[in-house]
Amino acid sequence: QDTNSSHVLGDKVVGISLVDKVVANLSEPVVLTFFHDELPSNVTPLCVFWQEDTSASSGGWDTSGCTTVPGPRQTDCRCNHLTYFAVLMVSSPEITYIHRDYLSIITYIGCLISALASICTILFLYFRSKQRDQITSMHIHMNLLGAIFLLDVTFLISEHLASSSSEAVCRAGGLLLHFSLLSCLTWMGIEGYNLYRLVIEVFNAYHEHFLLKLCLVGWGLPFFCVMLIFLVSWTNYGPFSIPVYESISGKSTNATICWITSPLIHNVVNLGFFSLVFLFNSVMLGAMLREILRQNKKGHKLKHVLALFGLSILLGIPWALVFFSFTSGVFRLVSLYIFTIINSLQGFLIFLWYWTMVLQARKSPDPQSSSDSVKLQPNSSSQSHLG
Repeated sequence: QDTNSSHVLGDKVVGISLVDKVVANLSEPVVLTFFHDELPSNVTPLCVFWQEDTSASSGGWDTSGCTTVPGPRQTDCRCNHLTYFAVLMVSSPEITYIHRDYLSIITYIGCLISALASICTILFLYFRSKQRDQITSMHIHMNLLGAIFLLDVTFLISEHLASSSSEAVCRAGGLLLHFSLLSCLTWMGIEGYNLYRLVIEVFNAYHEHFLLKLCLVGWGLPFFCVMLIFLVSWTNYGPFSIPVYESISGKSTNATICWITSPLIHNVVNLGFFSLVFLFNSVMLGAMLREILRQNKKGHKLKHVLALFGLSILLGIPWALVFFSFTSGVFRLVSLYIFTIINSLQGFLIFLWYWTMVLQARKSPDPQSSSDSVKLQPNSSSQSHLG
């Protein structure tokens, strides 16, 4: 009996646990069926779980994440959890249930749209590059979009893998998700390097097997990092629990994905790696901004603004919003929402930007104006002899 004079049905409590494994975040809810005699009309069954309060060395009954399906002589209890995109960069975000649900919906819709848009853009760039002879920048875009597609897909399935009965499957899923994230960040850095080549206009330089070398860095460096982390300790990947708080009572439960289990590795590798990419790409974007201001011609402002917007997305500048998540209060919550919306839709935003720039170039009646617009894109035809 509790403070509300409620009783445990049949005076029995059922507990299910697995050794060294958190059971949460299931694609299909766990269903516990309690058989009982027909209940009086004034008795309503309610499914709850015991929530420990470590600070007070006590606990209490909690209904969060569980639904009750009553019947005449049995009651079904179903429990489930979700998570959201920002957890890839924020190791332990404190978030309430209601915002967790909103962020999860945004994430899943965004990742699905982003994955589809990435595939469409890759196909378009592939056939376009065939027509225009080996354009290095287009292949770099295709690899970045491929990394974004892989990140979206692996993130979407990571929760389902966390509910798998095989811990080895979850470790493999966490490793693949980490590889996808690092690949995405690496190709953002390569986009910055390619922008550097564009800004300083070293178009006559020839590098043998240049694209192959970029691919070795773009995919090989992340693979080396995740394998090194795995070989140091295979337990570095596996089920990762995220605290989710109830806004009124302050109690928490956990959502789980297959991810990096060590917060130290997460902070050093992911945030450290991104910080280097962000600093480099910010300098490159600044150099491009200076070039745009130098070419400031009437009637070209919209094209320049679109070019800067697209370059910012390509270079992963919006990912820097993760640094604001270390604040607190409303500002932290707003940064999580913006981060989730923009970055879960990264592939779709690149798709929109690219097609907008293509349409702008086709509509331009002035060949010189059109060439200036294209020059601001990191897929300039003047690079066609590089490869």
